[in-house]
Amino acid sequence: MRRAIAVSLAALALVAAVACGEAEPEGPPVYDAYPPMTIDPLRSYSVIFTTSVGRISFVLYPEEAPLAVNSFLFLANEGYFDGVAFHRVVPGVLAETGDATGTGTGNPGYTFEVEPPQRPYERGGIALANDGRPNSNGSRFFFILGDLAGSAEAPHEYTVFGHLKPNHAPSVTTLEKIEAAQEEVTILSLKATEGCLPSGGPYQCS
Repeated sequence: MRRAIAVSLAALALVAAVACGEAEPEGPPVYDAYPPMTIDPLRSYSVIFTTSVGRISFVLYPEEAPLAVNSFLFLANEGYFDGVAFHRVVPGVLAETGDATGTGTGNPGYTFEVEPPQRPYERGGIALANDGRPNSNGSRFFFILGDLAGSAEAPHEYTVFGHLKPNHAPSVTTLEKIEAAQEEVTILSLKATEGCLPSGGPYQCS
């Protein structure tokens, strides 16, 4: 009887061990739909990336690209970009990231309208990546490392939704490090901040 009980206990332990071994690791978050619109286009927004090669700050353009800014801030506040690597870096062209799957083609579970750029593709800009089809914006984005006007890397419209913080030397230095890095660069954390309503002009706070 005791031997039978011992065998049964051993079998249960084996089943538990197998079950634990077969548990699949959690993947990146997946969202059912585009998030609720929570930004105010008249407010100023900025983000600070802490990367494995330094910090870099951007001011965002909520008036020009409200859908892009709203989605980006939602994902940033969810921690979606934390730990995500730059999966493609082309010096003088772009440094692309934002794909939590690591495949270079992933999205957060939803896509949305591509808002036409209202500014040139110039160094220091930040834009959403898409595949050239309508409503194909998602979580992937890139830092612009050069003038992409007429470039083969810019065959269609990308939503430009921000630019490097003006006159911010540390951000310029980090952009240069990302461009020149010989090893994979990772986003360690991303902090979003919201400014006040303008008074005397665009994004001028009293």
